[in-house]
Amino acid sequence: MRAVIIGDGLAEANLSPDDSSHPAHVGPHEVDRLMGSGVDYPHGPLPAFLRLATQREGTDHLDVLFLDASLDVQPVNLATDTFSARSGLSTALRDARKGARVIPLPTDAIPWKYLEDMVEAATRRDAEEGEGPADVRCLVVGSHTERRILAVALFLRTLLSAPRVAVAAHLVGSATREAHFATLRSTLPASGVEVLLDLEEAADYVGLDRAQLAAFARRRCRIEPEAVRAAIDDTQRRIIELLCMHWTQAELRPLAGGFSGSQLFVAEGSRDGARTEPMVIKIDELNLMRRELEGYYQVKDFFGRNVPNFGHPVRLGGVLGVGMELATMEGSSPTTLQETFEGADSEEHIGHFLRRLDKALSRLSEKLYRNTRSTAWVVPYRAFGLHAEQELRWFRDNCEQIQAYCAEDGVEAPDLDVEFVAAVLQAIVVHEDGVDSEVCLCHGDLNFANILSDSGENLWFIDWTHSGRGPLERDFVKLENDVKLVMSKEFAVEDLPRLRSLEALFLERPLLPHATELPPEYRFVRWDLRFRKILDAVRRIRDVCFSLREDPDGPQPGGPNPSWLVYRVGLLRHALHTLSYDQRRGRGECELPQLLYALYSVQGLVADLSADKFHLQIRGERPPSYPARQRILVAEAAWSVACPHYAPPYYVDPEVLAHDYQATSGGWADPEDVTKVTEDLAENSGELDETGRPRNPAGRTGLAGRGLLGRWGANLSVSAVVTRVGGGLGQAEILLGRRELDSRLDLPKGFVLPGENATSAISRVLERETGWTPDFRYFSILQDGYVYDPRQTDHAWVESRAVLFALPWSGPSIKLVAGGDFNEVRWRPLTAGNVNRLPSDQARFIRLAVSALLEKASMDQDQARLLLEQTG
Repeated sequence: MRAVIIGDGLAEANLSPDDSSHPAHVGPHEVDRLMGSGVDYPHGPLPAFLRLATQREGTDHLDVLFLDASLDVQPVNLATDTFSARSGLSTALRDARKGARVIPLPTDAIPWKYLEDMVEAATRRDAEEGEGPADVRCLVVGSHTERRILAVALFLRTLLSAPRVAVAAHLVGSATREAHFATLRSTLPASGVEVLLDLEEAADYVGLDRAQLAAFARRRCRIEPEAVRAAIDDTQRRIIELLCMHWTQAELRPLAGGFSGSQLFVAEGSRDGARTEPMVIKIDELNLMRRELEGYYQVKDFFGRNVPNFGHPVRLGGVLGVGMELATMEGSSPTTLQETFEGADSEEHIGHFLRRLDKALSRLSEKLYRNTRSTAWVVPYRAFGLHAEQELRWFRDNCEQIQAYCAEDGVEAPDLDVEFVAAVLQAIVVHEDGVDSEVCLCHGDLNFANILSDSGENLWFIDWTHSGRGPLERDFVKLENDVKLVMSKEFAVEDLPRLRSLEALFLERPLLPHATELPPEYRFVRWDLRFRKILDAVRRIRDVCFSLREDPDGPQPGGPNPSWLVYRVGLLRHALHTLSYDQRRGRGECELPQLLYALYSVQGLVADLSADKFHLQIRGERPPSYPARQRILVAEAAWSVACPHYAPPYYVDPEVLAHDYQATSGGWADPEDVTKVTEDLAENSGELDETGRPRNPAGRTGLAGRGLLGRWGANLSVSAVVTRVGGGLGQAEILLGRRELDSRLDLPKGFVLPGENATSAISRVLERETGWTPDFRYFSILQDGYVYDPRQTDHAWVESRAVLFALPWSGPSIKLVAGGDFNEVRWRPLTAGNVNRLPSDQARFIRLAVSALLEKASMDQDQARLLLEQTG
């Protein structure tokens, strides 16, 4: 092993105990911590460590390099400088430099050659002895942590690619405490620089005798209790030590949670025997934690003190940890609402839980849901991700496992027909009709473990990983599901008949009665606290959810119930996912009774939804400028079926009328008078009605006229799927654009203009929207024909040619320039997440493209098949 200690920021201007006016000074607290205070100055940890390094026996393995040119000046006037008269820093460090292998630094040079030689030695192999790379280590000490120390460490690690670079927390300091800790916790570890938390660890790192530094007792924060310390791995332990490096001891209490791979603790700290304010520590995969922090940024303006303040995250490899401070804590240590619910075994405790639940729902409603809501077109099954084939596969796999548990335990599950449920589930989730409903900024994964409260009834909402705009019902259905299926752990198999009876009540009506108002067959709910706790919680959740709707009385039985439809679809989604929260497989908290309850819930929801009028009506989707479509039954859609009550509104957008190609130069729309159209409409568009207008081949749409479509009959469009595959294992990208202020992604697309053919339209669209002139050597047609479009009417519809440009990864570079409808255009990873952000017809084009790439063996098979499954 060979080591070099590099000192920077060690001049008197930085570390003098007497003159703190210099801009480079670190401040008296840091001088005392590093150099020693009072009579102990200058014999603190930093000079003691450097003396030990330069005065040790056997110097071949260790060099010491000082970067401060100011250390080479002559001693100052002893008569006028009391600091030097007290044998201050300069004298101490000049004494340290008497070691045999201290490397002097010229005032006008950078020691790049010496440092480069050190790095080169790390990669050189000893050919004669067959040894591996030399073990070369660099340790940077001094001040300021966030400037000079950081610059030197990153120079070594990133520019010279030194294999091991470290900074010792007790040998560096800075005038800015937050920047000092941010550098040690976040910047340095993320850059591959080791942060040594023990003075003894620093001695071991460079090969010094740790016993000679033990008297300083500068050690890392101790993690207690032992059971928690034993349950975490080395990476998690190191992250916690970095987050708690300003404490001497941290006592961790795990917080209860649902199905999650994250580590969540409340940390009670102490520093030199004095108690500190607690914080919440969360550790998870890097990408998930990044998304969570992004979610906090989204909602911080709305929630203020009801979301934690968090410090700089610590990243080690693919794992990220963050410490969250809970502001305004007036009571004792916080607990999750899940812990409060699970411990509620008396009237008093249930009342305590319900008061906290009421307060949490009130905060969420007023600060987030009501504050950010708007009306939008919601496609329920797609909004909750139930359209993906993988959902049905998971359902079957989970059912097989649950049935095996039943056989193993001798448990009967009467009236449970898994094959029937699977068949109906498959039939309803493909339904891509939608409803006008309300959307808002949601938490996205709001379980009771993500709501913290202390004894002063302060509230905090954590884990905003999945936050974003979605159906208003999104968070409420998750809370209801967790109350019924995840947290109610005291039930046995013998309780399932009553649980099923209660579930039937939950599906019977959106708004639930008080326990005292229940019919006689539900008497058991009144006297059994386990059931009443569920009813009271679910009733409150639904009351608040439906009070946020425009109809203050909530959805009414027999009436139009878009919110009740979306609510039940959300319940179905979470009941399906609960089947995976299998404790026996180490995937969650649910035992067999809970899993069976979830399965019965899925069966009831599937049967209930399949009979909803939503599945019996044609589409109602339309652009905002359209009048409401006349809704009719699916059976009445075909033109061949008599529908005497059919009287759809007629609509043509003014923009269409203004672009009549016969009246306006450059126009792209047919004249309004269909008799003036010069083309043979019957030949191009099929059947005509009694007025000579083409009839939509898909049947009645609930709206007459052309709407926003320019041509009578078929409006020809083109969509381009541009991919590049290769460049690495499983690497595949797709060219997508985005409009300003719109999170939805789009393929380059456009209509075929009068006088154009499909090929020339493809070239025009790609050049206008992406700046790329297409190379037709890589061209193939994916689909030609009728496609669903929300703009369609009885007399105008869209037929599309979808094409694929399968570019090689190593092909000519494309300079992308957004234009046309796009505010942004770029290559994005070809993943399910990106595909599902596109409209359903465009997502289908991409699935066709992936199938084509798979057939040509251009794409990784496992990656392609998984993408096809997860995008429906």
